[in-house]
Amino acid sequence: MSVELTRDQQAVVDNEGGSLLVSAAAGSGKTRVLVDRLLRRVLGPERADVDDFLIITYTRAAAAELRERIARELAARMADRPGDRHLQRQLTLVYQADIKTIDAFCTALVRENVHLLDFGGERGLTADFRVLDEGEAALLRRRVLPRVLEEFYADLTPGGAQLADAFGFGRDDSRLEDLVLDLHAKIQSHAYPELWLVEQRESWAGLPEDVGETAYGRELLAAVARKARHWAAILEEGLDRMAGDEAVEKAYGPAFQQGAGMLRELAEAVEIGWDRAGAVPLDWPRLGAARKCQSPELRDRLKSLWKCSDAIAGENLRRLERMDLRRGLTPAILSYEGIQYRYMAPDVFTDAQFDYLQEHLRILSGFYGLLRPFDGVTPYRLEMQAKLSVDGAKDLYAFWGADLASALAQDAGWVLDLASKEYSDAVAKHLPPSVRLVRCVFGEEQEGRVVEK
Repeated sequence: MSVELTRDQQAVVDNEGGSLLVSAAAGSGKTRVLVDRLLRRVLGPERADVDDFLIITYTRAAAAELRERIARELAARMADRPGDRHLQRQLTLVYQADIKTIDAFCTALVRENVHLLDFGGERGLTADFRVLDEGEAALLRRRVLPRVLEEFYADLTPGGAQLADAFGFGRDDSRLEDLVLDLHAKIQSHAYPELWLVEQRESWAGLPEDVGETAYGRELLAAVARKARHWAAILEEGLDRMAGDEAVEKAYGPAFQQGAGMLRELAEAVEIGWDRAGAVPLDWPRLGAARKCQSPELRDRLKSLWKCSDAIAGENLRRLERMDLRRGLTPAILSYEGIQYRYMAPDVFTDAQFDYLQEHLRILSGFYGLLRPFDGVTPYRLEMQAKLSVDGAKDLYAFWGADLASALAQDAGWVLDLASKEYSDAVAKHLPPSVRLVRCVFGEEQEGRVVEK
């Protein structure tokens, strides 16, 4: 059964102008509209062939799905018009059509025209070349980097010495190597990375005296002003919400009011300039303890959020009342009590084993985000799947977004996932293709299937 298009979708299908930008959410029917737009050209008065078109997708999977959708739609039309020779031809051509990623298109373009490339007498490409995959490229970069650093140290400039002193500390050059590889990966987003580096060197050679007048300074000041106003508004909203609960207002009100005032002052100072913003004192007040907070509404909201009994809700409400994010913290590796942590038995680790953990282990938290083993934490109760809207996000998954995966991707090329599914889901779908994810399932076999624990 065909699906009727909306008025906006039909307008996209019928448009015969030049460039057309279509913005739509996931699952809104973009693929269907693209297929119908193509078939309008193929089966309409124009009678074009499917392989006359170049269709670019973001991933190979999307290209395969789109080709299959077009073939399926052509087969459905063929069932209604079995004698149509043009349709029969399209069912053959669809598997030759240029429906591919931009990488695949560029590779095919170079391969078909490699004989036209002039390498100035030097050895160049042959038609049987292949594109280096990311794993091979990463290995080559790691093998070449030590030689690059040797040349760097052999002809060390004053600026190079400062770079080495700032980032080459420790027992080896691993931090400097990681910095080089990270910057190299990021500048690949530019069409001409080497030209961009030359432009940056020129721009830094003639810096104005006021840091706030540089491109980076302006960006930082704008971000500080935006975030200062945002969090001032959050604190002011908190003041409004605590009105009516005398214990909470007495304990938290002054700190919230002082904090909001400091942030508003900072936002105004940023408009004046870098030096003025740097002179704003940010002396964050300590929150008091609202020990007699007995709001039934608050208790009920927390009980619903935590999905727990009255006793546990009361215990964690008292924990919130005493919560101090700066004092009395415990290393994260010693604070969690899940099955993975119990079997890891960190209380019997040696110093060398703790050093290894600090380098290689990361802990996911709905409250803190991504933790290293020795990051200090305070007791809390908040699961990643809690139905809690935060800072405009509908839940914690939306709040953290790709931040957790991005932080993990900076630390390693592959991730061994020991987390439960609710935490794994916060990371897995956001990891870039360059990071390999290996997931361990903890469970037992019951009636022929694995039941996760």
